[in-house]
Amino acid sequence: MRKLQHFSLLFFFSFCFLTLTAQEEYGLASQYGDEFDGSATASGQAYDKNKLTAAHKTLPMGTKVRVTRLDNKKSVVVKINDRGPYIKGRIIDLSGRAAAALDMLGDVKTEIKLEVVGKNGTSKPKPAVVAKPVIPKSTVPVKKPEVAKTAPAKKAVVPKSRPKPATTTSEPIVITPKGKTKATTKTKVQVARKAAPIEDIPEFELVTGKDYNQYDLYKVQLTRPAKEGYGVQIGVFSDYENTMKRVAELQGQWFKNILMSIEKGANGQKKYKLILGPFPDMKTATSYKKHAKKNKKLNGFVVNLAEIKAAKK
Repeated sequence: MRKLQHFSLLFFFSFCFLTLTAQEEYGLASQYGDEFDGSATASGQAYDKNKLTAAHKTLPMGTKVRVTRLDNKKSVVVKINDRGPYIKGRIIDLSGRAAAALDMLGDVKTEIKLEVVGKNGTSKPKPAVVAKPVIPKSTVPVKKPEVAKTAPAKKAVVPKSRPKPATTTSEPIVITPKGKTKATTKTKVQVARKAAPIEDIPEFELVTGKDYNQYDLYKVQLTRPAKEGYGVQIGVFSDYENTMKRVAELQGQWFKNILMSIEKGANGQKKYKLILGPFPDMKTATSYKKHAKKNKKLNGFVVNLAEIKAAKK
């Protein structure tokens, strides 16, 4: 009998452990090929590479999971609407947009952590309401114990100069021209909760090689990144128009880490070098170059970004 009790307890704790750990998985993630865009999924929905969806072997359809890449800590929330992948070691297939959010474009496989965050956005079930037990009153009168009378204690005298306890607020402070400070509002600002992972929703439509036109309206933003790390150079152009067209084509292949080095060439002509990056070290850049060649048929070579120098005017 005692052995049976031990076995029952062991089975119960094992079941609880498996139930808790089933909400979290570690393994490899891969992405759908663009050739599957528009094809039917196991849920009946058409696969759309521009939506945040994924395939999993066992999770119910509609389950939302957070996928976190282990090397760069980037994460994205996707909805399960397909079955797969059926390759050893891989636990999830990501849509093109979800893969782009993790910067895993061109990678064959990426180590990730998968967490179930719920269905239709709910992460935890509502706790069940348990009615409080009603304790019947006793019909026998209970005699209250006698309490010895004592003289009332004197109230402690608090000095008027005693400072009030400090209260913490989140009121924004503005510096006035005379150096004094004043609060811009009297309402207390609540402490913001930890932000959920951004689902990488673009503000504008992404231009690709299919819809690029030299005569149109585009949003352009120039930034000057730090010249450190390594990149993969994939092309040199002498014509600005051809350079921009190639950038659009790369965006259509889900490349977002595109750098452009403008250098002075022969006879004063400009050279436009397109570089994918940056990457923290030579090993990472070399691995990315191999993946880009194998999956995107993109030839290139590794360059040291610190060696790029701006030409004098």
